[in-house]
Amino acid sequence: MIDILLALTLVASVQDMHHGHHGMPAGSEMEMAQSTTFGDVRTVDTDARTAFLRHGPMPELGMTGMVMPFAIAEDVDITLFQPGASLTITVTRHGEDLVILAAEPEAE
Repeated sequence: MIDILLALTLVASVQDMHHGHHGMPAGSEMEMAQSTTFGDVRTVDTDARTAFLRHGPMPELGMTGMVMPFAIAEDVDITLFQPGASLTITVTRHGEDLVILAAEPEAE
């Protein structure tokens, strides 16, 4: 009986440490991490403040390079996001979304 109670307590403790995002521990460094990489703009929706970018690896966020959508934070200059533009971007994860916190033209 004690073994069953101990097992149930352990399961409950482990569940308390996790939340809904891919089973990662709450407050994990992956959720608060930022990563800076290149981003080549494919498309942009200025009204929705989103853009599709081909980006480089973002190891701090556990991601390889790929093409995907990003949200663009309100204080980031949306005019930088023109199709074909090459940018240096700083990204974080906010729930299920990846959010660009900073952007500047990529140095040539």
